[in-house]
Amino acid sequence: MNEAPQPGSDAAPHLVPFGLIHDLRTPLNQIIGYSELLIEQRRAQGADDLTTDLQKILGAGQQLLALINDSFRPSGAPEPASLAGPPAERRGRRRVGPGVEAPLGIVAPGLFTKSTVLVVDDIEANRDVLTRRLEREGYQVATAENGRQALDRLRAETFDLVLLDIMMPEMDGYDVLQHLKADEVLRHIPVIMISALSELDSVVRCIEMGAEDYLPKPFNPILLKARIGACLEKKRLRDREIQLFGQLQIHNAEMARWREMQDADLAVAQVTQHAIVSVPIPPIDGWHVETAYQPVIQVGGDVYGWRQLDRGVWLFWLADATGHGVAAALFTTLVASLFERASFASNTARGIMSRVNAEFYGVLRGRSFMTACCAVVDGEGRLSFAGAGHPPLLIRRRNGSVETLKSRNTLMGLDPAATIDEEVTTLVSGDTALLYTDGLHSLKATDGERFTSQNLADIFAQIDAGADLLPRLITQLGQMSDAQPFEDDLAAIALRRS
Repeated sequence: MNEAPQPGSDAAPHLVPFGLIHDLRTPLNQIIGYSELLIEQRRAQGADDLTTDLQKILGAGQQLLALINDSFRPSGAPEPASLAGPPAERRGRRRVGPGVEAPLGIVAPGLFTKSTVLVVDDIEANRDVLTRRLEREGYQVATAENGRQALDRLRAETFDLVLLDIMMPEMDGYDVLQHLKADEVLRHIPVIMISALSELDSVVRCIEMGAEDYLPKPFNPILLKARIGACLEKKRLRDREIQLFGQLQIHNAEMARWREMQDADLAVAQVTQHAIVSVPIPPIDGWHVETAYQPVIQVGGDVYGWRQLDRGVWLFWLADATGHGVAAALFTTLVASLFERASFASNTARGIMSRVNAEFYGVLRGRSFMTACCAVVDGEGRLSFAGAGHPPLLIRRRNGSVETLKSRNTLMGLDPAATIDEEVTTLVSGDTALLYTDGLHSLKATDGERFTSQNLADIFAQIDAGADLLPRLITQLGQMSDAQPFEDDLAAIALRRS
């Protein structure tokens, strides 16, 4: 009588149908699984009375499984060696029980006690073994006895992982997996396929359909734990990525709304500031006046203005508030109002600047500062100048020499009782006075050195008197800096004596 080949013999394995292999391994999965659970339970309770006998049952089941694996293979299936797993797992293995080996290097990640697993299997004992195994590892477990029930539960509840049997009646595991991966809501749930069959074609098919992993029955507890832990870790990372992406989208939407509001505020501020600086200066007997205004964004912190104080007497002023945007526009609007009010109370540069400083401090109480200056001119060419922390006034005489009237006072808004000094000079025909903010020389020379007011004075001395003095001056400054843009708002007023 011919005997079945022993495990490890060189005899060729018998070819048997897929169904028989499945039917043989399924009850073995239950025998081995229950034996392992009972052994672990007795050890946890400190009772060894049945452990020896249970280990004999477990060993017998594992030996029978080894016999089946070595002696039989499905007809048309590749040699068993090709099913031993990827090369990385075949290189080293360790024994974890009688007749059972697990790949070296597989370590289960930390378990997530709140993770919920759905076990899908048509055999109640299989569901029970897996449920008890997973609950011992700290998972929350739900079950489904067929594919349609599984899909219903997945659509109604939230799960972190699905353990899906392949061989089921009515709707097998392949169909369930196909429905899952076609559903936009459910496709992100990882699926581990489980089966008593371990043929390579089935493994490849499941992975190609989107399964995360494939486990043959009976389960190696260590391998089962590692594979489930790895899948849940990958899902946790994916969920975190989705969460961060969602938060980023919310943040971007909030930023877009904020930007829209900012743009709307800037548009209003721009109109307001433009209304202050764009009013044309009327003809003034004995004087030719030019102005320039160039913010680095829509709304700058520089502002200027003028007002007739008396017959033939005119006030010109500039201020430079900190920053740009809406806040700077509010400052410039306040400053314009303060100079307007001060010009009704005094007709000297000293008096106007003193009044503006006191009221500016009264509004902001030292919480903000600015530089400012003003010049008062009359029909005889007399000019009085007062500045607070501001660049000096430049005077280009008609012979090309340049003089400076220094700003002798500290920043506006520091001391409400600060003494404001003024300087007085006279301009004759052809002389030009230049009031400006420091943005006019906020440039760097080609050697990288920053411009100063002296650089500005040198270039101002080279500019011929005449119309369009400020555009020519700004162009010349840009050329000296290798056409680099100005780094700050600029404002300027040029007063040329006719």
